[in-house]
Amino acid sequence: MAAKWQFGTVGIYVDDEEVMRPVKRAELFVLDATSSTFHYFGAGSKRFNLKGIVIGETDRNQLESWAINDTAQTLTTPWGNTANCRIDGDVKATAIKYSGATIDGTAYSVDTTPLYRIELDVIT
Repeated sequence: MAAKWQFGTVGIYVDDEEVMRPVKRAELFVLDATSSTFHYFGAGSKRFNLKGIVIGETDRNQLESWAINDTAQTLTTPWGNTANCRIDGDVKATAIKYSGATIDGTAYSVDTTPLYRIELDVIT
């Protein structure tokens, strides 16, 4: 079941997410030592890899515009909001072939509204 998220004003029906926060640590091999020494450099920003559905060309184009222009938006999830989020890299969008769909009680037709399967990385 997809949950409706928002990136700025664009609704994304997220059905798969991965959250990561890379830690920067170096392992040092000291000569004549019995174990390694570790040096902690810090942690990167939290990253979300989102996969889901976007309704219509306008919303797909808006996501691409924000990615190109490095525009910060608020990421709204069912569990809370995070401000100053940016899209990292490209927005991967693939048109979905369908004959008709009802999403959140609204009926969509392939003749008037394209649906896109998207994947994007968001940095917080």
